[in-house]
Amino acid sequence: MLKLGIRVANSINSGRGHFERCFSISNHISQKIIWFLDYESDFFESRIAKKDEIFYEEKNNDLKLVNSCIKNQKINFLLLDSYIFSKETINNLAKKIPLCLFQDKKDNYNIQMVICPHPIVLEVSNNQVCLNGPKFAPISNKLMIDNKKSKNDSKNILISMGAYDSLGVTLNVIKAVDNIAKRIKTNIKTTIVLANGSPIIEEVNLFIKNSINFKLLVNVKDMSKIYNNNTIAIGAPGLSHLERLYIGLPTILIAQNKIHELLVEKWAYLNCALKSKNTISMIEKTICYIIESKKVRNELIRNGRKQVDGKGSIRIAKSILMYNKKYD
Repeated sequence: MLKLGIRVANSINSGRGHFERCFSISNHISQKIIWFLDYESDFFESRIAKKDEIFYEEKNNDLKLVNSCIKNQKINFLLLDSYIFSKETINNLAKKIPLCLFQDKKDNYNIQMVICPHPIVLEVSNNQVCLNGPKFAPISNKLMIDNKKSKNDSKNILISMGAYDSLGVTLNVIKAVDNIAKRIKTNIKTTIVLANGSPIIEEVNLFIKNSINFKLLVNVKDMSKIYNNNTIAIGAPGLSHLERLYIGLPTILIAQNKIHELLVEKWAYLNCALKSKNTISMIEKTICYIIESKKVRNELIRNGRKQVDGKGSIRIAKSILMYNKKYD
């Protein structure tokens, strides 16, 4: 019988994508799950099923409670989603228990299962289960596509650079949108999504306080309505981009780190997104291009939906269950 443990990064610096993709997978597993989190928060606790159990490690890089549960046979399979742990730590952990790891780059691990929902090809050994590619995108099964609503003639923009956006890319995007609105003398309704704890919330509020065309939403739990109410999005190439591909929301991607740079190039090559450098002038230019071209938007929508069908979480959950059944 599967005794699943999920060790997931949920600290402020880690963002929410790690938790969201693990949470999406958990919705397709009926057995009790033991969660190992970085810190306590009602936002996360309120969403985890009542059948499950939650432990809190003392530090972001702790595995003390995980190891205790392995030793006491409370878990017999671990899903790990965190960038904190070293390769040595991960490989040693996989010697104790079957381990499934989320990867966003081409690293070789001596573990049992890897998940990479991005369009990069991983190098894995023959005895590893490799869940690679956008068909394994672990997006929420609650996302609803509004096929009746036409977004092609509106000028609504979503800015979603991650829950915390510690680099402040959001501020450059806001300034770019504001410049466009002033130049073409038209109202562009813009929704900004961040989380409590973001270091740029005060700056964002200060910039938009005198404008009725900007709206800041904090701690959003369900993005479906927001996705469906916008024409285009500006974001990063993480979990939210996979959701936007499924919904059909054309996106401009801006990299926030080295891993992002590779992913942005891949998505642009597949014609599933436009790319922009993190400068106000380049962001302006790219926004104008995508707004003015209905053909480009339609191509991005069509290509994105070919890549992400919304069943990735189901496929991952089935793979975990099949692996456990095979080696039980």
